[in-house]
Amino acid sequence: METSYILSDHGMVLSYEEGKIIQKPLKNILDFEDLVIIKNVGFGSYSIQIKNEEIFSFNSHLTYHNKAVDDHFIKFEYLDNKIVFFKINDNYLSSFPDYSVNTLPEAITWEKFRILSEQELKRIIYLSQNSLLIDEKLYSFTSASTEAMNFGDMRIEFNDLFSDINKNITEFTFFIDNFPFFAKIINPLFVYVIFGNGDILSQFKMSIKSLVDVGKYKGDVLIVTDHEEEVQELCKDYNLRNVIIIQATATDRLDFVGIRVRMLASDIVKSYSPIFYIDADVLIVKDINPTLVKSSKFEKISAQLEDYLYFNNRIKHNISVGSTLFNECPFEINDVNGFNGGVLFVPSGEKFQDIFKTAYIMMVKYTHRNGRESIPFYEQSILNYILYKSNNFSPEPVSSITELSCEEVKKDAVFIHYFPAGGERTTHMKNDIKELGLC
Repeated sequence: METSYILSDHGMVLSYEEGKIIQKPLKNILDFEDLVIIKNVGFGSYSIQIKNEEIFSFNSHLTYHNKAVDDHFIKFEYLDNKIVFFKINDNYLSSFPDYSVNTLPEAITWEKFRILSEQELKRIIYLSQNSLLIDEKLYSFTSASTEAMNFGDMRIEFNDLFSDINKNITEFTFFIDNFPFFAKIINPLFVYVIFGNGDILSQFKMSIKSLVDVGKYKGDVLIVTDHEEEVQELCKDYNLRNVIIIQATATDRLDFVGIRVRMLASDIVKSYSPIFYIDADVLIVKDINPTLVKSSKFEKISAQLEDYLYFNNRIKHNISVGSTLFNECPFEINDVNGFNGGVLFVPSGEKFQDIFKTAYIMMVKYTHRNGRESIPFYEQSILNYILYKSNNFSPEPVSSITELSCEEVKKDAVFIHYFPAGGERTTHMKNDIKELGLC
């Protein structure tokens, strides 16, 4: 038997705390070290042990661990393939609503447990900690049992969650009364790249402050930087669910901007949906949470179209949006406008991982052959070329909710991007923060 974990009939996982076995809510499980496991000790015998101390087991009263020589035998009485009664000597393992665990002389209801593999447990913890979008309505996890997880009035059976058709991380199918429902996991991520000197840290400080204070964002943030200590200090006072800081080295412009492609191609972002990459010179000027839900109905990567007066912003003609690459290796496309990569929306890290892997490989191969400065606007040109060629780009939702700092802010704007301000962008960001009363 592989390492197996135990889910109680109250939808909690058996754990070890202060000398006794307790039930731990799914949302509260941060690691597996103190979780209780069922261990096959050979010859048809099993013992209850702790994940991080697999040598010793509990005594027959389940009150002390590190029992040198076992004084109990555990038998499985299967109710289903994965649902069992655990018979310990002459009693049955039982769970109670107050999170306690004990043994009783007979098995009725609270004596049911579900055996979970590590992969299955990780799956349901992930679901319990995020929201589901089903038929354009958002559902949060409310409870579980040995048979199902409940998200409001939606009951999702474990047999559906663990079926062969549900191998994707960020979306799955389940059935109610023989009819299929399709769920997307809302597990948002904002990504920043903070490299170099100058005003980048000042801009980032204003941007992330607007994300939390104005955008009311509470989810995860991923930051790739060569200023780890400074970034850590800037983020420490924000009540974000998780701040992931990755220290990286950058020595030239290709490093500074190309790293975003590498990060979006990595397994680090695979379990997130949706994902927003934003430059440090972007302010959030509205509650971001409705956007996170609305954007989940879009199926393509999105960014703001470049549509500036007095400039030809077409992908076939403008080097800033990939004309260099297009002219070298054309493909069939209308003479469309290219997009700016300062605000980039990705519906699912899992679904688009291969697209970003392709972009990263192309960037490395092309610059290795032609020089690290051979592509004007670096990763922006690469992404325009690949996303248009693969038909994976849409102007929406980003174009309608993003404004440049030189434009009048429309009421639907969520992001303001300050790159047109050039070297004065930090000053413009500070002025707008005061003028708009954002922070």
